[in-house]
Amino acid sequence: MPRFPISQNQIKNNLAIISGPDYRHIVKVLRLKPGNDITLFEDTGIEHIGIIKDIGTKEIKIEIAESTRVETESGLNITLLQGIPKGDKMDFIVEKTTELGVRTIVPVISERSQVRKTKRIERWRRIALESSKQSGRMLPPDILEVTTFKNAIYYNDNCELHLIFYGKCKDNIKDIIKHTGKATENIKIFIGPEGGFSESEVNAAKEKGFIPIRLGPRILRTETAGIVAVAVLQFLFGDI
Repeated sequence: MPRFPISQNQIKNNLAIISGPDYRHIVKVLRLKPGNDITLFEDTGIEHIGIIKDIGTKEIKIEIAESTRVETESGLNITLLQGIPKGDKMDFIVEKTTELGVRTIVPVISERSQVRKTKRIERWRRIALESSKQSGRMLPPDILEVTTFKNAIYYNDNCELHLIFYGKCKDNIKDIIKHTGKATENIKIFIGPEGGFSESEVNAAKEKGFIPIRLGPRILRTETAGIVAVAVLQFLFGDI
């Protein structure tokens, strides 16, 4: 069943009103008609099952048939600092880490970044929203503005665990978990672009509390590494 976000002020007397881009998607792309079922979700965790009652020239009226509270947001607060890769790879990273429950994504320009600037922030935010609809999430991750490596290592120092993935490191996630000996809820992970991080960057991150680790003996592409890292952390500490 199609899912669309909605705010509480769009619902009155058990009737929801949808307009704007979602109206066009429902009418022009999905070609839904009166009588079709549709799911609406609020960022408060409330999901509504509705029936399309009327499609006007600019808005859709949906009768709410059932409302329930659902828990699809992860209790694990993961911030992904991602070195911006070439081409459309960041689209894939945003889509898949959203599905896995990442809370915040920060695009980063580092020493070896081949992409030095981008105008794709709004595109990534749209991808995160669409991925949230598909995966049943109530709230898409925050996609922040592009920042530098130097600024990124200062971001959100309230995190309890800071990890930077470095292929030359011998320790892996299991080694770090054994060392810390405790679970954590707020984690920041740093993934490099193509070519990874320089040694000076890793040393600078270590000074700010980051722990260098690797994701096994095989070299992973940047668009694979972040997805694997989030999945492993969700398995260890989250809801997978």
